[in-house]
Amino acid sequence: MESIEKIRKLLDQFYQGETSLEEEKILQEYFSKARVPEELMPERDLFRSLEPSSDTELVPDGLNRKILDVIDQQERKVIRTRRISMFTLSGLAAGLLVVIALYTGYFSKGQPARLASHQMTDTYEDPQDAYEEARRALTFVSAKLNTGTSELVHVKRVSKTASDPLKSLSKINKGSKELSLLGQLQRVEEFER
Repeated sequence: MESIEKIRKLLDQFYQGETSLEEEKILQEYFSKARVPEELMPERDLFRSLEPSSDTELVPDGLNRKILDVIDQQERKVIRTRRISMFTLSGLAAGLLVVIALYTGYFSKGQPARLASHQMTDTYEDPQDAYEEARRALTFVSAKLNTGTSELVHVKRVSKTASDPLKSLSKINKGSKELSLLGQLQRVEEFER
């Protein structure tokens, strides 16, 4: 049995981190006994908690990797939100610069002169020439529009063939209503008898 003085000396070394594995084993054996002085009860509880017990849980393989992956994902989320806020702020700054540029460009002191320079003027001396040019441009646009919409004829045919069965269904629905009215009429006649 170890003397109490030697145990106290080993405890001091243990708390300073200067004990060897053999000395810690001596302390472990001493505190695992049932009889320990009252003044060393806190240390007994400490060493009993350090003992390997049979009911310890085994750490699953790969737990450290999973924990590190979750931490990495959280860090990526923080970085992504910072990027989004930086993109948002840069977009807002660009929009503000555009507004300032428009304001200074169009609403500065030289506004009446600028508006006067953009007034519409005639490009043709003869109104008949202007009419012919406008008609030619509109005919060109009309021809291109007709070419683009010519393929819609097929869509129109498909929609018409799809709506024909629906019309026949409405006729069936109308006939079933008339039959139900006849059935009600027959019940009234039976009730009257």
